[in-house]
Amino acid sequence: MLMSYLIRYRRLCLFAVSAAALLAVGLVGPRVGVAAAQGATRATAGGSGCPGKEGPTQYLGKTEVRPSPRAVVNGKPMTGTWSEPGAHSYWHCHPGGQFLIVMEGVGRAQKRGERMRELKVGDIEYAGPWVEHWHGAGPDAEVQFVQVAMQPTGTRWQEKVSDADYLGNDNGVASRLANLQSLEK
Repeated sequence: MLMSYLIRYRRLCLFAVSAAALLAVGLVGPRVGVAAAQGATRATAGGSGCPGKEGPTQYLGKTEVRPSPRAVVNGKPMTGTWSEPGAHSYWHCHPGGQFLIVMEGVGRAQKRGERMRELKVGDIEYAGPWVEHWHGAGPDAEVQFVQVAMQPTGTRWQEKVSDADYLGNDNGVASRLANLQSLEK
């Protein structure tokens, strides 16, 4: 039983890494078995990206970088992010995009303009280049993600995730508008 469980996770990790490699070399588009990002949050033809600033990781709640023994590359565990119940990132984007794989627990993720999705063990979430998103643990469960960032790497941090977004009651647009209005003052 344990062996079949480990084989399943190895296949999931290989899928994510393979999909990331195919995306990086342009052999496939961003629809690789996961939902594609909405066009409204993607980079423009000029590559302007999304608003925000490079800087230290911004999370609400406790998170730690931890190895994930179930995800192994070249004989070594991949590193992932563990989050306590309720902990989650701020809104952010990556110039090259990002895959998230839930290795343990229950997570949540949301792309700007879409509803929050609850993620269970084995689920894969993809945010394409410059797609504004957040991710973290569910309110009652820890989560361990393995993250695969695409080149070019980096993170642009934005505003805190609203309670309405975290609870799944909004699509991230109201929090963006409130943030923009606060910047004008």
